[in-house]
Amino acid sequence: KASDAFIPALTSVTRLLGEGASSWIDSNSDDNNNSSYDVRDVECQLFSSAALCIYRLVTVLKARCIPHLPSIVTPLLAALKSINIFIGSTTDQADTTGKFLQLSILRTLSAVAETLPQFLLPYLPLIFSKNALASIVLRRGTAEGENSVRAATDEVSEVLATRTPIRQLVPALSQALGRNLSQNEEGSSWEEATSILAIMKIAVESSQRSELTPVIGKIFNGLVTSYAYELKKADNREELLSNTNKCLLALVMKLSEAQLRPLYARLREWRGDIKNDKDSSSSSHVRRSAFWNLSAELSKSLRSIFLPCLTSVISDVFDELEIAVSILCKGSKTKVGSKRRKLEESEGEDDDVDQLRPLQPLLLCLELALKADAHEGGDWTRGDDNQRYNMLLNHLGKLLLSQIPSNMDVKSDLAPSEKQSASKFQQIVQGVGTLEHGNVVGCLTSLAAAAGNEQLWKPLNFAVLEACGHKRSEVRKAGISCLLSIIETIGEEYMVLLPECLPVLSELLEDGDEEVAGMAKECVRQGEELLGESLEESLR
Repeated sequence: KASDAFIPALTSVTRLLGEGASSWIDSNSDDNNNSSYDVRDVECQLFSSAALCIYRLVTVLKARCIPHLPSIVTPLLAALKSINIFIGSTTDQADTTGKFLQLSILRTLSAVAETLPQFLLPYLPLIFSKNALASIVLRRGTAEGENSVRAATDEVSEVLATRTPIRQLVPALSQALGRNLSQNEEGSSWEEATSILAIMKIAVESSQRSELTPVIGKIFNGLVTSYAYELKKADNREELLSNTNKCLLALVMKLSEAQLRPLYARLREWRGDIKNDKDSSSSSHVRRSAFWNLSAELSKSLRSIFLPCLTSVISDVFDELEIAVSILCKGSKTKVGSKRRKLEESEGEDDDVDQLRPLQPLLLCLELALKADAHEGGDWTRGDDNQRYNMLLNHLGKLLLSQIPSNMDVKSDLAPSEKQSASKFQQIVQGVGTLEHGNVVGCLTSLAAAAGNEQLWKPLNFAVLEACGHKRSEVRKAGISCLLSIIETIGEEYMVLLPECLPVLSELLEDGDEEVAGMAKECVRQGEELLGESLEESLR
């Protein structure tokens, strides 16, 4: 064929590519930094030209390039790692010296992955090694424009994810996650792990269920490695957790319900026992928090389909709530004295605060599940002859009166300045800034909606009114906020319990806290609107 004439050219260019890669790497690793920028620029231009020549030759020769793959892929990746390290460590000439080299390497890798994806197996560990394709240096800037390094990186990642056989790709990705998340110090490794998770997500989404079944175990291993990784900075932890959840959700969406339940059971087994957990290290708290976080994500996306999975861990739900109650409500058991007065007057710190890490994602998981069940009629909530409902109400009602330590980690949408004015109690109990992240009031509101009848509403209403009459202003505020939320959610049906609420509302209308009095007034207004009559006489 006419294209055979290009094979000698490929041989020559690959030799030039290897020499250029060695020269470039040597100049970057020069301890005395004796290499001038002019020399670097010449080496960069020579290597870039060779890489782009190979890019064209691969698209023309296709399978006839297979014998040359070691001479193509290995130098490309070695040079890519070197330039990524160079750009990551300095800003000098980073744009002029490194950008075109990165682009030429990425475009050539894209051509190889597009043309010969099934022959990349020996090179996958190198492709996903540290400072290679997953490097954060490649993901800086925008993904717009044909000369965007980030866009070229995304293209290579997508081609690899969609073209490489999943049975080859997933083990390499899982191993790469393990390598990046095996070290304890916080560096760029966790950020590279998020890039690998993004590639795994694309690979899962582009595969058939039959292709995924043999590699579910490998995907599971990679995900739990990521879930178990501890990061000190909350924002970094949330980013890694979010990317892991997205990958898990992509997998779950490909599975049948029959496959989902054993997968969720394996996740529960990985999390470990709760009530009899003897692990005093933070790793247990990290696993528990991650488990309820992923459960909340599944509950949000699967809605009522997730309820059978939640049923399998309902005893764990009660155990977690019991732990939270034992820590957050222990102030009520303290003897009268200066310590108790201090707890009642202000937030204190608690040495057991790490035990509370699973609480907020658990509350979010419950709130989403109860909302889904309310939409389906509430049968799940009223299951086991209302025992499930009563257990949830018992614990949530106590948390409404709790005292939240000031050192508790709470996820919210509040700006830093707003966090200074909103107490941890307002955030985790009342729901200030945490409507999308889990709080006690939101959970109680969803529980009321799922209960669906007056008989079950009565004890819930009693718990809410108890909070409304509490001596602590923040508890009264949470109680009246909860009552208002329930009235707005349930509407006219809840008005059968309004007579029980009126004496408390009458007192709260005179409360010294204007915010409490304002919410009480809004409850009255909502009641009058729903009943179609004035409540002024009843409030006297």
